[in-house]
Parts: sequence; structure tokens; C-alpha cells
Amino acid sequence: MTALEVLSEARDRGLVLSARPDGLVTGPNRLLTPDFAHKLCEFKPALLPLLQTKRITWIEVYSEWLGETIFFCQDEATKEALVEVGAEPWGIYPRAELQILVAQNRIKPLTQADLRKLHEIKQAFGARIAE
Repeated sequence: MTALEVLSEARDRGLVLSARPDGLVTGPNRLLTPDFAHKLCEFKPALLPLLQTKRITWIEVYSEWLGETIFFCQDEATKEALVEVGAEPWGIYPRAELQILVAQNRIKPLTQADLRKLHEIKQAFGARIAE
């Protein structure tokens, strides 16, 4: 299990996790089982930095078009950090790649099929979007 899978499981359980200077905060407590509390303790070292940067340097989005979760992040260092905690590299789009996609979309709007094909190519070849 990865730290991202623990975050996903917490969300599925209805829990909200956040990082504070004094540690990991979980709520509502009535939804926290002893087993999952143990899992949170086990993953706390990986969860704290992840939660401290969420919505600041990266976001997680479920794409109905792609049928999976993808990540948008600030830079390559953030991408590497997301890979370390369990994200698939091909499912992460750094700002530089997004800027290229936006520029291409202005030239010729990308269709749903175009985006799906692009994502499949990234997945199959571990590719990056470049100019």
C-alpha cells in the first residue's frame, strides 16, 4: 500500500486528513477505526509532507473522460515526490506539460479522443509532452 492509497481509503471512509505543525489530524473521529488509525500511524511520515503540499504544489483530479485519477503539479520535483508516494508517472502532468497542451488547444481544440490518446501514449511509453 502507498501513501496515496491511504489518502484514497481515508476519503472513501469519509475521513478528512490534514497536516498541522503538531502532526496529523483526522476527523470525524467516529469514522476512524483502530485498524485504520494504526495504518495512519504507519504512513504518517509519508502523509505529512504530502498533505502539507496538497492544493499548494499539486492537486488530484478524477477524470471521467479518462476513467482514472490524474495529478496536476507545479514542477518536476513535485512530480518526483508524487511518484515516491505511489502516483504513476504517466498520470502526472507538470505545469510545463499543461502549458504545451493549452498552447496546442488554442491552435486546434483537443477532442476527448485526442486527450484519451495522449494519456494512453504517456502511459504506454512513459512519455512526456514536449514542444
